[in-house]
Amino acid sequence: MTEHLLQRLTLPTPEFSEPLLYLRTRGDVRLVPGGLVIADGSSVTFDTSFGVFHAGRWRRLTTVNSLGVKVRASGVGSAEVVAVTNSRETVVASQPLPRGEGSPNHVLLALPSLGASADGVYYVRVNAKGGEVCMTGGEWVTSDAPAHDVRLSLSITTFNRQQYVKKTVGNVLQLIERTESLRDAMRILVVDNARNVEFDAPAGAPLQVVENGNLGGAGGFARGLIELRKQGWATHVLFMDDDIDLEPEALVRAMGLFRYARDRKLCVHGAMLSEERPWLQFEAGSEYSFRSIYPLQALGREDDLRERRFAVADQSEIPFDYTAWWFTAFPIDITEDNPLPVFVRGDDVAFGLMHTGKHSVTLNGVNVWHADFGLKNNPSSLYYEARNLALIDTLVFDRHRWWNLAYRFGSFGFRNLFSMRYASTEYMLKGLYAFLAGPTEWAKIDHTALHDELRKCVEEKPSQLSAELAAISPRRPRHKVLRAFGFLFALLLMGGAFVPRGLRRKGPGVAPIDARAVGVATLRNEILYRHDRIDDGYVVARDNARFFKLLGEVLIAVKDIAVNYRRLKREYRAAYKSMVSTEAWERRFSESLKR
Repeated sequence: MTEHLLQRLTLPTPEFSEPLLYLRTRGDVRLVPGGLVIADGSSVTFDTSFGVFHAGRWRRLTTVNSLGVKVRASGVGSAEVVAVTNSRETVVASQPLPRGEGSPNHVLLALPSLGASADGVYYVRVNAKGGEVCMTGGEWVTSDAPAHDVRLSLSITTFNRQQYVKKTVGNVLQLIERTESLRDAMRILVVDNARNVEFDAPAGAPLQVVENGNLGGAGGFARGLIELRKQGWATHVLFMDDDIDLEPEALVRAMGLFRYARDRKLCVHGAMLSEERPWLQFEAGSEYSFRSIYPLQALGREDDLRERRFAVADQSEIPFDYTAWWFTAFPIDITEDNPLPVFVRGDDVAFGLMHTGKHSVTLNGVNVWHADFGLKNNPSSLYYEARNLALIDTLVFDRHRWWNLAYRFGSFGFRNLFSMRYASTEYMLKGLYAFLAGPTEWAKIDHTALHDELRKCVEEKPSQLSAELAAISPRRPRHKVLRAFGFLFALLLMGGAFVPRGLRRKGPGVAPIDARAVGVATLRNEILYRHDRIDDGYVVARDNARFFKLLGEVLIAVKDIAVNYRRLKREYRAAYKSMVSTEAWERRFSESLKR
C-alpha cells in the first residue's frame, strides 16, 4: 500500500516548557532526545491540542477516506486509537507493539472508512505492560491518492530579525530534507527588506533570498507574491512573519489539507500562541466589524490549549473574515491582486476580507508563537490603524458610511484623550488626515521615509521599567459594569480636567498596557501602563492644555469626515486596481532600492 502523509505524532523536546500541548502521561514516562521511554505500567496519550487527529474536520474539508496511523514504538505493550464523539470514547483499533531484535520499530493501525464514520476526533494511546516501551513518534497516513498536485512556497518578509528568521528557515529546511513527501514540493523565498541577512544553508537547498527596499510587510509580501507568480512553480503560497517561532509540523498538516481539499480555494491559517505563555492562544482567525470601535475581533482568544476539552471537541469550522500573515497559506491563483500599499497594519486584513478569509480554516497543531502584541502597539502603529482601516472599510464594505468612520474615530480618540494618551491621539489624527488626503496623495507617499519619521515618537512606547515602577503590581481589567460607571464619571468631569488638583489621588494609577484607562485616569495625574507578566511599560502624565487642544482637533476631524467621505469612497474605489497593480508595486520596488 502506498502511504501518503497527512500529519505526524510529534513529541516535545525535553526543554520545551509546555509538553501538555503534545502529549499526556500516566506513570513513569521520560522525555529523552528524539523520543520518550514509557516504564512498565505507564502510558502516553495524544489527546492534546497538537496530538489529536481531527477526524470531523478532515472528513468535511477533504476527500480522505482510507486512514491509518503508524505508531513508531516498540517494547512490551500496545498501541490503541481512541475515537471521541460527543464526549463518548471508544477504542476503534488496537495492536500489540513489536519487540525483540529484528522486529519492525512501528505498528500500523487501520481505521474505519473516514467518509462513512461519524467519529469526531481520534487520538493514540501507547501502553507499557510487562516491560518498557520506547517511542519516537508516528504518522497519520492514507492510501488514497492526492486530489491535487501541490507545490508550496513559503514567502517570509524580514527586516533585521535575523535571530528569528534564521531559526525558522533552518527548521523548515531540515523538515524538507527529512520528510520525503515534502521534497520537491516545498521551497522558501525570503524577501529581505533590510538587505543584510545571510543563511548558512547547504548548496542546492530550496531557498531563495530577494533583496528589497524597506516597504514594510505589505511591500515584502507583495514582492514575494509577484516573484512567485513570475517563476510559475508554486501552486500555493504561505505568507509568514519573520518574528515568530514556528511549529514545523504546521507545514506537514497544511500540505495534507491542500493535497486532499474539496475546495480548490481552501486557505489554511495558523493560530498564534503567546511567546511568553506558550499554552495561551491569542488568535485563531478573526472577525471584522466595521461598525465597532475595535473592529478586529479575534476568535479563540485566551484559550488555554493545555485543556483537554479544546483538543477532543469536534468543533465545526468557524467562518473567518480575515487571517493574519504570521501564517496564512493560500492558492497562488486565488486572485491577481497584490496587497495594498499600506506598509504595515491592515495589509492582511484587506487581503483576507477581499480574497482569502471566506475560504480559510484552522487545524489543531497548525500554529506559531509570537511576542505579545501589547508590546508592539504605540502611537505610530495607531497612525497606520487610523489610516489603513479607514481605507479598508471604504474599499470593502458597500454599506460603510461616513458616520461609521466618524463614530469609530471619535470614540477611540476620546478614549485615548481621557486616558492621557495624547501622543496616540495625535498620531491617530495624522493617520486620518493621510486618508482624507485621497488616493492621489497616497500614491506620492515615500513609505520608507514616512515610517522613519513616525518611529521618532518616543512617547507611550513600552520599555524596561525602573525598579520603583516595576514594584507596582499589575491591575487586572475591571468588570464591565465598573468600567461603564467609570466612563460616565469621566465624561461628566471631562476626563478629570475639571477636577481640582488637590482632589486628585497621589501616585500613578495602574492599567494594563493595551488598555484605555478612562475611569482610572479621572482622579489621577499619572497613569502607569504596564505589562502583566514582564516589567515593561510606560508612564503618561496629565496635560490639560494638550487635552483641550486635541479635543478640538478631534471634533474638527469628525466634521471633515462627514464633508469628504462620499467623494473619497468613490475616488479610492476607482484607484484600487492601480494601487495594487504589479506595475505600481514594481515602481515602488525600483525606487526603494535606489535609496
